Amino acid sequence: MYMEFDIVHAPAQAEHLIPAGAPADTLDVLLPVDAKGRPIAGLGRGFIKQDVSWPNSKGTREVYYPFGFDPPKPAPVVPAAPVVPVAPVAPVVPAAPAVPAAPVQRIVAASKPAAEPSSDDEDEDDD
Repeated sequence: MYMEFDIVHAPAQAEHLIPAGAPADTLDVLLPVDAKGRPIAGLGRGFIKQDVSWPNSKGTREVYYPFGFDPPKPAPVVPAAPVVPVAPVAPVVPAAPAVPAAPVQRIVAASKPAAEPSSDDEDEDDD
């Protein structure tokens, strides 16, 4: 949880983020606080808040500058494994041809001839 404080309470880590030439009354610092609303000692992170006026006096917008949030450390670089020459592979011996379990017997079955279609003149109209 963060709470807004006057810029004079900004930690030393945030001083380089304070915009040059910005009026002090437009700057605040947001610091982490405990459950009772007291700043947590030792944590040097938070936000600098600047109120920037819109042109033609249409209000203000808030700009936040984070500080003390370190980017995640990059993963360690592991050197690539050296290329090891591969031992030659033994040639593949062809397998013996498959032998059928029983001799193949040809079955020839005679079928009766197909019946001729009957001529049905009911479907045809000869007018």
